Amino acid sequence: MKQSMKKYILKKLIELIFTLFFVTLLSFLLMRLSAVDPATAYAKRMIGSPTTEQIEAIRIQLGFDKPLLIQYGSWVIDLLHFDLGTSLANGHEVWKDIATAFPKTLGIVFLASVFQIITIIVLSCTTFLLPWKIPKNALQIICILGVSIPSFYLATVYLDFFAVKKSLISVTGNTSFLSYISPALCIGVFGASFYIPMLMDALDHESNEDYAFYARCRGLSESRLLFYHFLPRAAVGLIPNFLQSIGLALANATVIEQIFSIPGFGYLIVNHVLDRDTPMIHAEVFFLALAIALCNIAADLIQWAIQIKKEVA
Repeated sequence: MKQSMKKYILKKLIELIFTLFFVTLLSFLLMRLSAVDPATAYAKRMIGSPTTEQIEAIRIQLGFDKPLLIQYGSWVIDLLHFDLGTSLANGHEVWKDIATAFPKTLGIVFLASVFQIITIIVLSCTTFLLPWKIPKNALQIICILGVSIPSFYLATVYLDFFAVKKSLISVTGNTSFLSYISPALCIGVFGASFYIPMLMDALDHESNEDYAFYARCRGLSESRLLFYHFLPRAAVGLIPNFLQSIGLALANATVIEQIFSIPGFGYLIVNHVLDRDTPMIHAEVFFLALAIALCNIAADLIQWAIQIKKEVA
């Protein structure tokens, strides 16, 4: 058991390394294929109207004249030494800006996950206990709408109604933890709408198992069966998929933050792409890929552990 677990973890670590390698190399390749030259963009920002000689001197100074693989190799070596360079847009250390912005994104994703878990459990359990089919069918329709509406569109409508028309929330200066609630709700709607039908189906499946029939014969109530037997068994199977959705929520938050003017990780990415700030872009792509990959690996490990437990049982 321990040997197989070590092999599985080693396999996932190798997959993580190759994933980060291809993603970061792709970011370097896309920057090279882009029509906008980062050296020219930096020269215009620093000088205003640079000459060809000045642009070439900056290109050499920043190392953009070297072949792509050499640039990438130098960046990887610096990364291994925990050196991500300096931002071309503001002169800040890349580590410093990322360390300031990334916790904000994690806070939004955490609140979105909590909102999803509460909504999924409450609505699924409530409709399960109700004897009528109408609430279940209505919830299914609502979930279809929730999955169909893009999060960025929902965020735009939400901001227009609560901030512009009702003046209940602020449009700018969203730096407090309470300001994360609105984007978290907009992100969480999709996940909740996606997993509610899955949990409802899983609960129905568990309620039709043989152990449920014998438990009812012993006099156990439906509510006791639900919370002590059906829900734990049904939720275990959804945990791996839910962890994968957290990685997707991280990527989704990069767009939602821009709408709510929250200076998080996504806010950084959008602004630095517009500024052609290559050191920041490469670092942001690396950390975003790392976070998503870690969520997927955690989901795979839990799924593997569940399968091993079932085989042993």
